Amino acid sequence: MPSLSFKTQFAGPSPSSIAHRQRIARLLEPLRSVRPHVPFYLLAAHRRPTLWALYRGLLKCSPNEDVRWRIGKVFRQYRHLTSPRQTKEQLEKGYRWLDVFTRARDGDGHLQSVLERYGRLIAAKRDKVEWTGILLAEKEWAKRLRNRPILTGAFLRPTIWNGPLPRMKPQPDHISMMIRHRRAARTNRLERQSWLFELRDAVDTEARFEDILARESDVPFEPVFSGALHREWKDGIMEQLREIQESYQRDTDRSEAKYPPKLLAQIKEARREKVRNKTRERERERSGEVIGVTHRRRRLGYPPHVSYKWSPEELRDRLIARRSISEVGYVGMVKRRLGYKIREEEDQYSDDDKMRLDKAEAAVRRENERRRRNAALRERNGQP
Repeated sequence: MPSLSFKTQFAGPSPSSIAHRQRIARLLEPLRSVRPHVPFYLLAAHRRPTLWALYRGLLKCSPNEDVRWRIGKVFRQYRHLTSPRQTKEQLEKGYRWLDVFTRARDGDGHLQSVLERYGRLIAAKRDKVEWTGILLAEKEWAKRLRNRPILTGAFLRPTIWNGPLPRMKPQPDHISMMIRHRRAARTNRLERQSWLFELRDAVDTEARFEDILARESDVPFEPVFSGALHREWKDGIMEQLREIQESYQRDTDRSEAKYPPKLLAQIKEARREKVRNKTRERERERSGEVIGVTHRRRRLGYPPHVSYKWSPEELRDRLIARRSISEVGYVGMVKRRLGYKIREEEDQYSDDDKMRLDKAEAAVRRENERRRRNAALRERNGQP
């Protein structure tokens, strides 16, 4: 085999070879995959066939209303898919459904019976979904009622972060976020104001330097910060400083704002309602009902550094007095012994009530005496 010369080996490809490569590249150009610069779900080539051909076709060819409802649910379920592979799988499934619906509409008896059974299944599932939605909505509404903000009767004093507001429990999220955002905005304004002051001083320093340089130098130069340009630099900076100062003035006005009369009346009415609510709560407790405040009172105790000074009997009496709202009977006796200001039992009833209670007490005493006599007679006679 004859050896190639140095010129033949390194002379590069021939013109015919270059033309052949270009011809092959032109043939392969349509086959090369092109990656779009936008997501596929924003392309009209995806949206139009999916919405107008597939979704619209499925709705038109659906055998009944229940199947149409199911198609809407499925499309809303998968509307946020961003994976091309998963989207392709769902689209292939949808086109298979469209083919089945079309064939059933054209008269295929087997597919019509299949879709009829499918519709009955969807109807049962639809009822279940609707009732589940109703129950979840009621649960969410009950949760909102339990945690709804109520007026406590106190004032949320005006500050630079908020105007005059009523104190609410729990405090609404939008009020908390408003205060938080205003705090962050004021911090940013302070930092920006400090930076603008430094920038203003730097512009003045540069302008003075250029003025001195123009007076003492014989070399001409074009000024950047001095002369007419100095005012243009300062105007933009001073405008931003004025806006920041106006925001500070708005904060001051907010902190000095007065409560409107309507809001004051609303807060005072909330105080009166709080008293009425606590009165109803105590009445429910006195009637024997166990409510949340009853459980909290029963858990009340005394700190160890205080209770260790008392004897066990004194600690027991104090816990009895603290954990009950009663003022009669044994609890009333304990509270009087501890020095509580409690009226005498006779003073807590009207004359008619006292007469009725005295009669009932006398009847109970007579019945108890009768039972004791009968028990003594049976014991003497040896009867059980």
